[in-house]
Amino acid sequence: MSSNSTQPQTPSGELGPEAKPRFSALAASNQWKRAALMAKTVSAFKETISDDSDEEVDTKRQIKYGSGLQAAKAIIHEYCDYSTIHGIRYLGEQKRPWLERLFWVSVFMLSIFTCAKLTMNIWDKWNNNPVIVSFAEKSTPVWQIPFPAVTVCSETKSRQTVFNYTDTYWQIRDFRNNVSNVEDLTVAEKATYEAVTQVCDAHLNDIEMGPKVKKGIDIIDALSEVGPQFSDTYLDCKWRNLPVKCNEIFHKFVTEDGVCYSFNSLSPAEIFRAEGIIPDFIFREENRLATEWNVEDGYSISANTETYPNRVLGPGAKAGLYMFLGGAEVDFDDICRGPVQGFKILLHTPGEVAQVSKQYFRVPFDQEVLISIRPKIITTSDGLKHYEPHRRQCYFQKERYLRYFNIYSQSNCELECLANFTLAKCGCIKFSMPRNTNMPVCGAANMKCYDGAEDELLLKEFNQGQTSSGDNHRGKTDCNCLPSCTSIAYEAEISQADFDYKAIAQHAKGDNAADEKEGLKMARVSIFFKEAQFLTSRRSELYGTTDFLANCGGLLGLFMGVSTLSIVELVYFCTVRLISNLRMRRKTRREILHAAQANKEA
Repeated sequence: MSSNSTQPQTPSGELGPEAKPRFSALAASNQWKRAALMAKTVSAFKETISDDSDEEVDTKRQIKYGSGLQAAKAIIHEYCDYSTIHGIRYLGEQKRPWLERLFWVSVFMLSIFTCAKLTMNIWDKWNNNPVIVSFAEKSTPVWQIPFPAVTVCSETKSRQTVFNYTDTYWQIRDFRNNVSNVEDLTVAEKATYEAVTQVCDAHLNDIEMGPKVKKGIDIIDALSEVGPQFSDTYLDCKWRNLPVKCNEIFHKFVTEDGVCYSFNSLSPAEIFRAEGIIPDFIFREENRLATEWNVEDGYSISANTETYPNRVLGPGAKAGLYMFLGGAEVDFDDICRGPVQGFKILLHTPGEVAQVSKQYFRVPFDQEVLISIRPKIITTSDGLKHYEPHRRQCYFQKERYLRYFNIYSQSNCELECLANFTLAKCGCIKFSMPRNTNMPVCGAANMKCYDGAEDELLLKEFNQGQTSSGDNHRGKTDCNCLPSCTSIAYEAEISQADFDYKAIAQHAKGDNAADEKEGLKMARVSIFFKEAQFLTSRRSELYGTTDFLANCGGLLGLFMGVSTLSIVELVYFCTVRLISNLRMRRKTRREILHAAQANKEA
């Protein structure tokens, strides 16, 4: 066969028209074969070689096969590599120069210190100053709060025409000094003198006499018998510009100043608990329904304008209380309370027991006194209820239990604390203090003891309060009588002028009327709200929980780039990841141990 083909020869650099499609198909087939071979090679490479870098492989080998110290270092390096906290990854790189590491360590420590310092400032504000007192969003009309309870006490404790206290006092002194022709007092006179002495100035108790313990009702009855009579003292009354009988709106109350009369006060059955309701304090029976008001919630929605305690509909003298008070000059005593005549008036919240000796203002005879009231109310937001009382510096009604009182107030708490302290020191309490039927009442012989107990308690509270004077809040004391979270105080502005009642009587009824008024002293008092609305203060959260977390999160994000997930990540590496690494380490060690034993047996 000839070597030369009978077919025409085609040049190597040229292709015929029929050969070009065949060459393209062959080239495509070879391209897919190369791709498949490369895929197999890559797959085989993945099976034999890890995707991790040299450092990552070395870290994992140290965790699996290294010593305990090497594994711990490797876990730390692993956290630094994967942490989302800014700057941490630079601390874990093993091949970084020491100068670079020192720089990042310094920056990281400075960030931690600054963040911790500012976070502690926020914590201090949140923990020690969580409450801010500001004005409420809107003003409060006067008809939303009760008219103040008005307690009136006469400065005349014993009518001279019934029991001359001044003469009796000097008679006792002369008898003790053996002055001739001076007789001793009778039993009845001594009992009356002992009762009146307990409401006179303390310096008159320089003659010790009488029993140390006496029935409280006996003292109250004696004071009621010799004191000014109600009908002679309360001559005329008006409420909301309508004439009313004074004995219908004023009721008898016992205070440390003796027997007084109160307007718009709750009844003893509503003020005291069952244990503290004793016959000594019950002077009237209420024929009205239950009170539709409490200090925290105010008046109920169903309460109308004639509810109790009374409230007014607007400001001004015509919308308030008017009193026309009198006293006979022949009954005035100049030694029991000094040369001061007239009345003490105290404005307080209904439900509080009046403590006339601590806060009062005077209404002298021959004067017309106008008392315009500006209420001062502090409320507390519901957001502070979950705070501890010493942090918000007040008590809600249900948080502080008083043994004798249904209603918590700072005044009631202090009075109960004083009663308990006096009982512990003297073995008895003053006749006006809250008590039960089993607690003894001090007689005249124990006056110095209960007066001294009050001074001692005040000094004790002062010393205990001094220990926390540098703190942002009032520290705990034995009494621990914080203010009520909702409190009402009635601040008064007083103006007065001469009251010439004799000229009025003479022009109205003639000369005989003026003669009838000879020796009679009078005073006129008007009590009313000054304005129709007033601003209320409100305790609210300065830093709530949300504000505290937001501020702390902002600082952590600003200085360290830390978020909640960063904290979760840290917890994850300290718990789940650590446990997984330890389990993997134990499994690897068991496999190595089994392999070693198999080789040894072989």
